[in-house]
Amino acid sequence: MRRVTLFLNSSPKNGKVVAVYGTLSDLLSVASSKLSIKATSVYNEKGGLTDDIALIRDDDPRFPIRSAQA
Repeated sequence: MRRVTLFLNSSPKNGKVVAVYGTLSDLLSVASSKLSIKATSVYNEKGGLTDDIALIRDDDPRFPIRSAQA
């Protein structure tokens, strides 16, 4: 288990700390639930797309991106 801080709209304020288990889809589901959005992808603080859960380290900040339809 790792912890990740999720931030909305690329703003490093008012983040939500969540536990990361399982797959990237699981993280997107948690991000959607915690931030009340439909998260379709997550990016690191430098704008890099996270496409594998193994790339996430403990205490990493992540920025979920919502779908255009949400």
